[in-house]
Amino acid sequence: MANLFELPPTRSSKEVDRAIVNKSTNKRSTSSFTVKGGANNLLARIALINSLVESKLGKYKDDYIYYMADDETKFREYIYHIISNGDFAIDTETTGLNPITNHIVGLSLYTPGEKALYVPLHNKSYITGIEVEGQLETKFVAEQLQRIAGLRSRYHNAKFDIRVIHNNLGVYIPAWFDTQIAGNCLNENEPHKLKVLHSKYVLEGKEDEFSFGQLFEGITFDMVPIKTGYIYAARDAIDTWELADFQLPYLTQGNSLCEEYGLHDVSKVFWNIEMPFVDVIVDMEQTGITLDPEYAKELSVKYHKILDEQMSNYCKILDENKDKIEAYKRKHPDNKLSDPISVSSPKQLAVLLYDILGITPPDKDNPRGTGEEILEKIDHPICKAILDYRGTEKLLGTYIDKMPEIMIDGKIHCEFNQYGAKTGRLSSENPNMQNIPSHNKDIRKMFVARPGYVLISGDFSQQEPRVMTAMCQDPEMIKAYQNGLDLYASIASIAFNTTYENCLEFNPDGSDNPDGAVRRSSAKSILLGILYGRGINSIAEQLHTTKAKAKIIQEKVFKEFPAIKKFEEDSVRMAETEGYVTTFWGRKRRLPDMQLPEFEFKYMEGYGDVDPLSFDTEVVNTEVPLSVKRSLTNQLHGVWGKDKVKIIEKAKSEGIIVIDNGGKIADATRQCVNSRIQGSAADMSKKAGINIHNNKRLQELDFKLLVPIHDEYLGECPIENALECAEIMKDMMCLAATETHLPIKVDIAISKKWYGKKLKPEDLVCQS
Repeated sequence: MANLFELPPTRSSKEVDRAIVNKSTNKRSTSSFTVKGGANNLLARIALINSLVESKLGKYKDDYIYYMADDETKFREYIYHIISNGDFAIDTETTGLNPITNHIVGLSLYTPGEKALYVPLHNKSYITGIEVEGQLETKFVAEQLQRIAGLRSRYHNAKFDIRVIHNNLGVYIPAWFDTQIAGNCLNENEPHKLKVLHSKYVLEGKEDEFSFGQLFEGITFDMVPIKTGYIYAARDAIDTWELADFQLPYLTQGNSLCEEYGLHDVSKVFWNIEMPFVDVIVDMEQTGITLDPEYAKELSVKYHKILDEQMSNYCKILDENKDKIEAYKRKHPDNKLSDPISVSSPKQLAVLLYDILGITPPDKDNPRGTGEEILEKIDHPICKAILDYRGTEKLLGTYIDKMPEIMIDGKIHCEFNQYGAKTGRLSSENPNMQNIPSHNKDIRKMFVARPGYVLISGDFSQQEPRVMTAMCQDPEMIKAYQNGLDLYASIASIAFNTTYENCLEFNPDGSDNPDGAVRRSSAKSILLGILYGRGINSIAEQLHTTKAKAKIIQEKVFKEFPAIKKFEEDSVRMAETEGYVTTFWGRKRRLPDMQLPEFEFKYMEGYGDVDPLSFDTEVVNTEVPLSVKRSLTNQLHGVWGKDKVKIIEKAKSEGIIVIDNGGKIADATRQCVNSRIQGSAADMSKKAGINIHNNKRLQELDFKLLVPIHDEYLGECPIENALECAEIMKDMMCLAATETHLPIKVDIAISKKWYGKKLKPEDLVCQS
């Protein structure tokens, strides 16, 4: 069976990415009406658009329609046909990519038996900049859309269009099917833009004549003439419909294609987790989270002062090495080093570290590297100074100084990516809430509750280790959770042959237990090393010990908890056999590199076998003989460094190119366990979000989810409802994990600020 979701054998899977505009959400990025060259250039661009549409798409002008104010009756009839079918595709055209600050220009609809329709609402004259007269009234359109709000709707990137329609027309049309999310569930390893997927799967690899969206760059769609733009706009609706038609059989349980491709569980993830979660995402993005601008100002002053101090420290260390720097400059008069050497220039820092200070590169594959991971491996004060400066600069640029600039009505409205990682894990942008350093409480305290409200955070305790326990079914790990014990301390006590109490961070009287903390930390590093696919070298670094000692500790854990090792081996074997691994709930993470041969061989152009009976020297066989492949594979297997290079160079001299897949296979191997655990945790978190969002009592208590951060949710409710909301939130999160048959612990905190002082029951009195 296919390892990746690809076209059936009767279809072509030719990629047509070259024909597609690189647009992250398939929405034209038209955030402002700024065209270089002014009005004359705009006129020229519009003329070019008109000409191109006429020449390329003119033949389709009767296949698509648009309605103006005189067509109200026709629009009612169109809506009636949608109601009769019970199914439709919908898409919007906007002035930009922010559903709150940008505006709708028009919308497109399609339902079988009708032509794809574009409804202009706020198109303008590209000459005067004034809205074109005779467009349908938004109130009327909203009334008609309300009639179809409960039907089966098909979107591509639904959360965007849902918010645009709701914010501009006051109508909420939930998504029944999202082709972008479906594309991720079916194959997370390919691009998921509408035109790309439609061209590949619906057009069977043929170039899409409508894929010239780059022509609109720099021009907001409201400036494109209706008589030109309607064809392009309406096409998106029919593309969405057709793509959904293609995807649906693969995601419909009982359908022969769903069963043939082994997508039964994937379809359950799509319908029971991903599609219901769209409404959760929409609500969180719309609601936003309040930012305290005064506190942000205080932090800005504080961290700019820290940044200045760190720069002074960096310069001080440079001054201590002044003689070496000056000697280098004298020897290299054409050097381009600034004074002082720029802490923000990788090239200058590389010269400083490796040429001036003579530091041995810790990464042989990147001998001039100055990235964070490399600098952390170098034991020199200048590296710590650089890292400190970069860290503070990032906090200022990404959060402290930036967030007050992107507030809307006093709130930060993140953009959440439902399939932010290929494991199904969420991510966020503007700002990246998942990337706020966990050790830095200052940044999180910028986020506050509204007046009269409190924040409630719910955090899954040891979510990923619990998921691993459920999947590997180790009896000792299960017993630890059933008895309410700390898993890491339990593992440490067995691995180090001592009591559970000797592996806790604190003694029963609350005093520190240094030896116990070391044992617990060792067990935790080993377990998390397995979860995150870390090699023994990385684990040794985490433990601050040698590779040999780390290996001994790891082997003790494996010996006492054999199910962990077996789970790791089973996960690798699954990937090697099937080309994918699965989560607890059935999501697939496709790892095709696991099925690559260690080495591949092909002849260089002009090389190969020649027919000995032929009178010419034409190459008739370009396939490297099996005997040669086996011989080279045997020579290369287990050989490293210069010895491997020699063998590869010798083969090349004989006309054979050797492709070494070792690196790809190693990377994929590291992802096997992590993909299963991280993906399962993502499934659990999404299920929890759905439970919370749909809980009627929480809705009555005016509770709102605000932000998801991996294994944590942050919500808000009126202060007088806090205790009841906290209890329900906890129950809803635990409910998401019932299928694991393990006790699930959720830590709840109520506060005025995120990571601020926890409020006690007596503090939860309404102040109004």
